[in-house]
Amino acid sequence: MVEIESRRRRSGVLAAAATGLRVEGLLVGWGFALNLAWEFGQTPLYADSGRGLLYLLWTRIHCTVGDLLILLGAFWLTALLFRTRRWPMTKGWPAAAIFIAAGLGYTIWSEWLNTTLRAAWEYRSQMPQIGGIGLAPLAQWLVLPPVLVLILRRRAPAPGLRKPAARSQPQSNRAMTKGDTP
Repeated sequence: MVEIESRRRRSGVLAAAATGLRVEGLLVGWGFALNLAWEFGQTPLYADSGRGLLYLLWTRIHCTVGDLLILLGAFWLTALLFRTRRWPMTKGWPAAAIFIAAGLGYTIWSEWLNTTLRAAWEYRSQMPQIGGIGLAPLAQWLVLPPVLVLILRRRAPAPGLRKPAARSQPQSNRAMTKGDTP
C-alpha cells in the first residue's frame, strides 16, 4: 500500500513537472514568434535599419533571443513569488502584473544602458521617446506579455479543470424487443 502511494506521488510530481515545462514551452514558442515579428516591425525606428539583410536577420534574431531570456526571467520570478509555474492559469492578473512589470523594468534599464552608456544601438529620429527610452520597446513589453498570458491560459488549462472522460452508458439487462432501436 505504501509503495502504491509512493508511485502516485512520483507520478503526480512528474506530471506537474511535465505540465510546467509545457507552460514554459508555450511561452518560448509563442514568445519567439511574437517578439521576432515585433523586432522586425520596429526596425525602421533604429539607426541600423539601412544595413544589409544578413545583418538585420542576425541582429533581430539576436534581440529576439534576448527577449526570450527576459520573458523567462520574468516568468520564473513570478513563479517564485507565487510558488507555482502555472501562475498564468491559476493566479490571475496580479501575477501577470508582476510578470509585465519585471519585463518592463528590465527593458527600461537595458534600453537606457545600451543607448546611453554603451552606445550599442541608437534610435532614429522617428522613434518616439519617453525619458530617452524608445517607445517601441516599451510598448513591446506592455503589449506582448499580456497577450502571452492570455495564450497560456487558453493553451495550458489549470489542473482540475480538464473535462472528465466520457463514461459509457450502462447497458440494460433486458432483451431488446422488436420496437427497440439499437
